[in-house]
Amino acid sequence: MKKLSIILVSLLMSTGVAIAATGSPMAISTQELVGVCTDQSSSTHQTYCDIYGQGVYDSYLVTRHPKMGPGFICVVQPAPSRREVMSQFMDWVKQNPAMNTVPAADALLRFLAVRFPCDASSMSPANAVNKIVR
Repeated sequence: MKKLSIILVSLLMSTGVAIAATGSPMAISTQELVGVCTDQSSSTHQTYCDIYGQGVYDSYLVTRHPKMGPGFICVVQPAPSRREVMSQFMDWVKQNPAMNTVPAADALLRFLAVRFPCDASSMSPANAVNKIVR
């Protein structure tokens, strides 16, 4: 447990140093993310793409307050694979080129809201478990 804590603190500190060195944090643009995701020659890029998408979705799940901000993304089970969702995201960006210049996380959340809209019954906190993609 101590080793994990030390590693996490080290990562956070190095991130802070990187932000301080550049002056401000830089968000990856949608165009940059799509560029990485379309590189089929690199399994590293494909993994990054899948994990980025999962991280944005996980952040949405843990930061939204069910009473203060009802869910707007409701993934039904069985959920499609990460790769399938990210492929659909790239197709959606091609159809919505204005999204290329916005931060990738913003565009991804907008896509997920369109792809997995909530109906009134699925927004209850009791259904939150069903919204997690594994």
